[in-house]
This record gives sequence, structure tokens and C-alpha cells, in this order.
Amino acid sequence: MTSTVANFADFLRLLGPGMELFHYSACDLCERYGEPYEADAIFIFQKLAEFARLCGDDPQAALASYGSWIEQAVAERSLGQALTAGNEKNRGLLEDAAFRRRYLYALTLSTVLNRSRYELLRHFRRVAGENLPREAKILEIGAGNCLDAAFASRYGQVSAYEMNDLSLVWHRLLDLAGRVDLRIEEYRFDQPQSFHFVAMVELLEHVADPAAYLRGASHVLTPDGLAYFTFAIRMPQFDHLTHFGSIQECRDLLSEHGFAVRDEQCLVDTYLPFEEADRWRLGEDPRYAVVYSCLAHQDTRQGSAEALHDFNREIE
Repeated sequence: MTSTVANFADFLRLLGPGMELFHYSACDLCERYGEPYEADAIFIFQKLAEFARLCGDDPQAALASYGSWIEQAVAERSLGQALTAGNEKNRGLLEDAAFRRRYLYALTLSTVLNRSRYELLRHFRRVAGENLPREAKILEIGAGNCLDAAFASRYGQVSAYEMNDLSLVWHRLLDLAGRVDLRIEEYRFDQPQSFHFVAMVELLEHVADPAAYLRGASHVLTPDGLAYFTFAIRMPQFDHLTHFGSIQECRDLLSEHGFAVRDEQCLVDTYLPFEEADRWRLGEDPRYAVVYSCLAHQDTRQGSAEALHDFNREIE
């Protein structure tokens, strides 16, 4: 399928009137990260354009949807509101086909139009590339647009779980058959010590009990396995069920459930420029929303039978 974007200049031209903030962000990211960012932006937007057409939209409609999504998220954050209704409310959102489509538009476009999300992509790729053994068995919960699963599949077979059925479209667009086994269902953490690597990217704020998922990850990891987690901090949003208040709170939660951090990054969710030396200071500033991402290994393990029982009981 012919794409509307053949090069980076084409991509920038799409960010016209009404998209000035995103145009600035794309130019800033290009200046910071050069050709790797340009290549990522072109590839991701080409796939996004194909996805939009398969959903009956065009790329401009996807961009407009992303703009309205950001406006809604900013309004929620400014009011300090967050959903507290639990899993039933979250399931209600997923039952709305328009929401499922808009969510994947927002997830995908944020990767190339938001500095914190693009830096998260880079951090995940770096730590996965540096730490994943060849022929690894990999589990991803919350596959989204399958971009992270596609990268991880370079190192082994990926078992991916997702509740949004439109992720299957991304699975086909990225040609992941045979490399990523994607299932549209909840993962029950019923495969003890089966995976060398577990990834939960942009997941834990979307569930009512993140601790249960941490215990589940510990249960299915091999003794020397690694896990990659992200936490949205000070980010009340209409589709977030859990509100994390600080980076230290996230570190403490990991420690409480038997994980020790090996590599971490603070991703500041702002379109304002900041110096690298200020990253962690801004991460502690209550005025800023941030994403805390980390690679962790296990310190202690809960008994397998007890962990599985607790997890399944708590998500019912």
C-alpha cells in the first residue's frame, strides 16, 4: 500500500495547522536523535497510515484523533482527576470500538510526537538489546501496537497478551506470525518459571491492582529472569485506574514484591525543552508528570502455589 509519507519532510508536512505543538516536538526529536529518529518516525507513521485505512480512516483523521486525545488528557491532569471505578469501568472502555481505535492511534503517534514516549522506546530497546539472551522466552502483557514485541522477537519467541482486538491488525502489519504469539485475552500467570524476560510497558497504571501483576511477573520468571516495567507518575487520566505519586513509591512497590532495579530511566512528560542534567530533578518535581521505566531482577520469591492463588483471586 502506498503511504503518504516517503521521507521525513513528508511527515513534517502532515503536521500543519492545528498540529504546531507536534511539529515542534518532531523537529526537536530529530535534532536530538538524528537519523535513527527520522527512520523510526517514517516507519511508524507508514504503519499507522495503513492501520488507519484498515479502520476506515485516513492519516489526517488519526492525527486529529490524537490531538483531541491529548487535549482530553491535559484537561484531566489539570483537574487532578482519575478513574476509581476499577476493572469494570476499564472493561467498559475496551468494549467501545471507537475507544480501542483511538487508543492505538494515541499510543502509536505519541511514540514519534512525544519526547518522553520516544525516549521510552529507546530505553526499552537499549536494555532489551543489552540484556536479553538469544533464544529467550519472552512474555509481554499489554502488547498495544506490537512495536515492542516486534523488537523483542529479535531475541526469542514472544508470547503477547492484549485486551484490544485491534492489536491483531498491528500484528499482521508488522508481519509477526511465527515470531510473536498474540492472544486477545487476560494472562493468568499460570506458567511458573517459564520466561527469561517479562515486559509490562504502559500497563500498570491501567490496572486496579498493580501489585498483583508484579507478583504474577515474579511467579513466571525464571530465577535469573529480568522484567521491564513502566509507571505513569502524577498522571491522572481518564483511562488510568491507578495513580502513582512518585518515583520512590514505584521503587518501593518493586522492592516490596521481590524486585531489585538494575537499570532505570526517568521520562519527563512535557513538550518544554529541558537539559539532560535536569531529568531526575524534574522527575521529583510535583508539577511534572513523568514515566518511570526500569529493568529489574528478582531478590526474593514468593512460593509458586501461593503467588498463583493470590494473583487469580485478586483479579476476579
